[in-house]
Amino acid sequence: MDVQEYLVTLGIRPAELSGLKELPGSAKDRLTPLVLLAPWLATTPLSRALDKFEKSYPSRPYFIDVDTYYRIIDNHNEAKELWERLAQKPADLDAWWKLLSNYPNANPCLLMAQQPIERVRDQITWARENNRTFCIRVNLAEDVGSGFPQWMPALAAELAEEGASDYTIVLEFGWIKNPLMVVAIASGYITTFFSDIPPTIPLAISCTSFPRDFTPYDGAEEEGFSNRELIAEIRRATNRPRIVYGDWGTTRPRSYQHASQPKNRIDYPTDNSWVFARDQAESVEFQAAAIRITGSKYWSGGLGIWGEQLIEGTAAGQAFAIDSMPKMYAARINIHLHRQAFYGHLPPPAALDEVWRDDDF
Repeated sequence: MDVQEYLVTLGIRPAELSGLKELPGSAKDRLTPLVLLAPWLATTPLSRALDKFEKSYPSRPYFIDVDTYYRIIDNHNEAKELWERLAQKPADLDAWWKLLSNYPNANPCLLMAQQPIERVRDQITWARENNRTFCIRVNLAEDVGSGFPQWMPALAAELAEEGASDYTIVLEFGWIKNPLMVVAIASGYITTFFSDIPPTIPLAISCTSFPRDFTPYDGAEEEGFSNRELIAEIRRATNRPRIVYGDWGTTRPRSYQHASQPKNRIDYPTDNSWVFARDQAESVEFQAAAIRITGSKYWSGGLGIWGEQLIEGTAAGQAFAIDSMPKMYAARINIHLHRQAFYGHLPPPAALDEVWRDDDF
């Protein structure tokens, strides 16, 4: 599996899948999803979630982990019971392997929480015997992540000694207010645990700072994000050439705190920021918010992609444009994924025209 220079963590939720599905194939080819597995809405079995994801991202390899942010809050069913077995510590590895065996493009993240190193070696063996790469994803999110297992130095040494090249490392920090806050800690972990692994091994740093609260925004306001700067700082601090950019595609981990219905807004991603068009006092009409975006200094236009065309159509008052917050989320995710996949080298729309492919079949 050739890991691209953009690793995006995605939950299996409608907005993420819609935004991903509508990307040009050339953009899909330039990113590597790391999918967090949870039941698809109320459906069963759990494999239905993987089917939904692969319909949005067909015939391409991706990483898969268990979505430990998910919570069972209503009636149990077969999908939720299997998710529970995979999310427990230690995880039910036989159930994990049985599920993944039917999805050859799904490359497993090692389920490490409270596992002895012997069972982690078993997971690496399973991946190799089934022609998969694997991912060492260390969840360092505050109050959520399991952190580094005590045997990590031994595992890293074993992989380095055998010269293994069939894996990727991800340091996941979850939601943080400012990505630059983790430069020192991420650099320290890389130096401490992974100084002996080959420089060609992809090592991704992932986090999201997408706002949790939109009440401060009024009119059309810009909020920068510093994930790219984070990567540059860590490259300098560690002298590792293969530090891969990672984010959550303008989403956040699942949250079950009670929240009021959000007021209408239109979000527009630029290369290094998000622009939010909303009103503090009342809920703005989607068309008015879209006109604010397209008439602002932040609007580039000309990307030739679905999400941008939705905003343009909304500003023009077209039917079937953005008429709900979930549809707005999908448009925002679509634009952000495209911009980050082609970061610094956005192609003209004509370059996105593709020979027909069987993405939808």
